[in-house]
Amino acid sequence: MDGQAKSKRAIRRLSGAIGRGLGSWVHVVNRLNRAALELIYPAACAGCGAEITASSGAGPEPLLCQPCVEQLPLFDGPTCVRCGAAVPSVAASGGDCYLCRGAKLWFDEVVALGAYTGLLRDWLLRMKQEAGNSLSLALGELLWQRHGARLGSARPDVVVPVPMHWRRRWQHGTNSAALLAEQLARRLRVPLAVGLLRRDRNTLPQFSLPPSERPANVRSAFSVRPSYHLDRACVLVVDDILTTGATCSEASRVLRRAGATHVAVAVVGRTVHH
Repeated sequence: MDGQAKSKRAIRRLSGAIGRGLGSWVHVVNRLNRAALELIYPAACAGCGAEITASSGAGPEPLLCQPCVEQLPLFDGPTCVRCGAAVPSVAASGGDCYLCRGAKLWFDEVVALGAYTGLLRDWLLRMKQEAGNSLSLALGELLWQRHGARLGSARPDVVVPVPMHWRRRWQHGTNSAALLAEQLARRLRVPLAVGLLRRDRNTLPQFSLPPSERPANVRSAFSVRPSYHLDRACVLVVDDILTTGATCSEASRVLRRAGATHVAVAVVGRTVHH
């Protein structure tokens, strides 16, 4: 691709970022920075930094190089519709599996990109810091490329990231769930509502607690801002990692109480080692 075509594409992305209203000035700044850099530097893999080039005119520009993608522990086989875990096909078709059978979960389905292990785990930890923002966008795009049809079949009316408490957001400088949600909302062409869910308590990190204590840790931690109305809405909740499902379940419970009738969850990493 010649420099003039690359510049035109970056300018289109720049103007598109301004016009779409991404719901947060942080997201606008991230997109503007990336578009500006593309005017000067060739595209690089968000994972390893290797230079990559777009395929000739077909499909979106790659954000990850093929060697990196091949190292990721992506889910290729059947997964549980209800909790997103990799399970035998007979369990996947039944609506739940041995991990979530009998569990009180307020969401209806989970779409997960891969297992929270290996390179994917390393990348998800990098995404917790502002330097990992490009990885968040890249993995959001990969999630769409592999599972866009299923995400679209949920027919979401709005995409909602799991919010961080303002203190933790200030500490990390970013919220990877919000960047993932931005990418999916853009692909689904539905509104992104960054401010719909509010985190009212600065809870302990879930990974620091045993599974039995995690539901209590996030109980009543979320609320829906009164300016939003969810009467009979389908909501897509987006987070980076799902382990026990306690956080996404509590967020889904609040959304249902506000009027949502269907809640789907999309995550990058799914761990089954509870």
